[in-house]
Amino acid sequence: MKSRLFVLLFLLFLVSFPLSLAAQELVALHPFKGEAEDERITYLFFQRMQRELPNARGGNYRGFAIDLDNLPSDVPPGGFPPWVCPSPSITGDAPFAITGEASPDLDYEGAFRMRLYAWKMEGTRLVGSDEITIMSLEDLASLPVFLDWVLSWFEEEMQDPVVIYGEPEIVLVQQEPLAENWLYLGMRFGGGYSRWTYDYSTISSTHEVTTFASINFTLQAAFFFTRFLALQTELNFISDFKSETDQGEFSALSLTVPVMVKFVLQGQHVRAGIFGGLFLHIPLTQQGSAAAVNHYDYRSDFPGFVFGLSTGIKLGPGYIFLDGRFAYDGHWFSEKQNSINYRSSTRLNIGYEIGFFRKNRD
Repeated sequence: MKSRLFVLLFLLFLVSFPLSLAAQELVALHPFKGEAEDERITYLFFQRMQRELPNARGGNYRGFAIDLDNLPSDVPPGGFPPWVCPSPSITGDAPFAITGEASPDLDYEGAFRMRLYAWKMEGTRLVGSDEITIMSLEDLASLPVFLDWVLSWFEEEMQDPVVIYGEPEIVLVQQEPLAENWLYLGMRFGGGYSRWTYDYSTISSTHEVTTFASINFTLQAAFFFTRFLALQTELNFISDFKSETDQGEFSALSLTVPVMVKFVLQGQHVRAGIFGGLFLHIPLTQQGSAAAVNHYDYRSDFPGFVFGLSTGIKLGPGYIFLDGRFAYDGHWFSEKQNSINYRSSTRLNIGYEIGFFRKNRD
């Protein structure tokens, strides 16, 4: 059973990578313009930028190179000039676009200036423009820093300004972004230990405590009402097992379904949270010797209580995070002899979550 569980964990982890790619922001890249003497540096700059784009700004963006060979009727021959926002007919579903042009730098003989224009497709609005001087091909090594700067303008566009009424004019101040997305979907796995306590006799109140090794795999979803407050629910598959007990080998597979309130503090690249709530505990299977299965009798119960801490760091389109938690549940008011009186567990997990439905779009 344990080997099958590990295979399932591995397969589901592989499935998460295509989801990660789908969560990246798409940027349409219009082939750059240049005079005849600038064509080589323009082409090399464009090719290098396509390669660097997925690595910039923490991997939050991916490029879509516009094909100028088959243009629709609303696009002029050769595509749009760099100071004009490309039309949606050639940018697809990309929310942003980048155009560029090269020209000789009149201050330095043999040098070029490459100017980039960053566009927001909704409203066909220019969000920024800047240029870099290229003295030689070796200067292309500075492109990642320049590209990182250009992409930061897109992130500023996703933030809402704070209006400050002052004298003699109104001032707009860019505030810290709210939670980037309404919904975060993720998975995690890890383990720890569980302690099962049950009564030999409800009259004598004699207890036996058995400690089991515990592993788990979890699918989770968190809905962010605000930047600091979220509601999280999960499907948490847990395997408690022990090679030897007084009754022989025993293992149990169960499912917990919690509903938790989560308070989150987050910056640009890190986040930390504290959470707590209730859960339903559902037994799925029990395996081992007949004596052990009969001895460790347990049933579904509600409510269980869970609380814990989590901390994450930005990696690619989502967050890799650590999750530590303590859970407690019991057979409340049970009078059956040898029934589980309560269980407590402590587990540490590592996981990855990705945001969907971005906030603060104009």
